[in-house]
Amino acid sequence: MNNRITCNQIIKLSSVDSTNNYAAKLVRQTKTPFGSVIMADFQTNGKGQRANTWISDNSKNLLFSIYEDSSFLNPSTFFYLSKITALSIREFILEESNVKAVIKWPNDVLVENKKIAGILIENQWRNNNLISSIIGIGININQVVFPYSIVASSLKKITTKDFELRPLLNNYLEIFSKWLKLLKNRDFDLINDQYHRHLFNYNSWSNYHKSGENFKAKLLGVNESGLLILQLEDGSEKLFDIKQITQLI
Repeated sequence: MNNRITCNQIIKLSSVDSTNNYAAKLVRQTKTPFGSVIMADFQTNGKGQRANTWISDNSKNLLFSIYEDSSFLNPSTFFYLSKITALSIREFILEESNVKAVIKWPNDVLVENKKIAGILIENQWRNNNLISSIIGIGININQVVFPYSIVASSLKKITTKDFELRPLLNNYLEIFSKWLKLLKNRDFDLINDQYHRHLFNYNSWSNYHKSGENFKAKLLGVNESGLLILQLEDGSEKLFDIKQITQLI
């Protein structure tokens, strides 16, 4: 039985600048149902976090965006959508490869310290109220050669198998739907527990970069607003947002 609560329609594109851009334009111009998925073989200007570009070979990887109703969240809980998206990707990779991935704050999923997936969520607000979200996801599937500047992995690199993309998308959407149900049921404690259990360098000392300088800190967690909670070497605790700091691998 299909228990999926997302995926009212899948729009398949051969090429697009960005699935997030296409989804946003579609939402502006048409009555797009929540749960719609935009999938592309190739992105000419794939979007990553901090204005980075998501680089992917044509027809090799999963590149898609999900348009969802997120109005049940508020400014203090909207980062839970990012948490359940990362958790669903981690679970998907485990199911398809039997390899354990970890979540690197704020938007990456790693296998053996190599990036295998990324997330870019663009939220739509009205009068400080969250009304909807476009969840952009890139998962490396069949690509095995990456630009020298990118430390990346893929399902094929870790399994040596070739994968069909459309069945994989269906499998991922089933897993995402399960996590979205938990979020809509406000199972915040469960989500937080699982998120921190699989968080890269959680409760460990590691290196960070801020304002041109590197420093060591202990990762204490990520709060419900998505701020990184670090313990500094002097024993003090400090919060950082995504624009302030980079966690080094």
